[in-house]
This record gives sequence, structure tokens and C-alpha cells, in this order.
Amino acid sequence: QRRHAVSAAKVQVGEALQYVGEQAVHLHGGIGMTDELPLSHLFKRATMLAMRWGDSAHHLARFAALH
Repeated sequence: QRRHAVSAAKVQVGEALQYVGEQAVHLHGGIGMTDELPLSHLFKRATMLAMRWGDSAHHLARFAALH
């Protein structure tokens, strides 16, 4: 049951990080990915964290298998 909850949380957080990051970059345009704004560093870190210990697709498959 713990694995089920962890996978569900990882999918939710991974998708939210991707959505918020992409929207922030879109809002700020090209400057959103330059080193002038902290946004670029945060988006890169969020992308790395979303892939660490399995991406959303991996955890979604794991969630389905455990259910």
C-alpha cells in the first residue's frame, strides 16, 4: 500500500512540476531559459527531480500494476 501511495504522489508531483515549469517559461518567453532569471535554474532542477527515481510514466505503470 505504501508503494501505491508513493507512485501516486510521484505522478501527481511530476506532472504538476512539468506543467508549472512550462507555463512559467512560456509566460516569460525566451528570457525564461536564460541565466538572468532564477526560473531557468528552478525549471532545470524540477525537470531533474521529476526524472529521478523514475519518471511519471514509470510510476503510472507501477501504480496500475499494484492496483
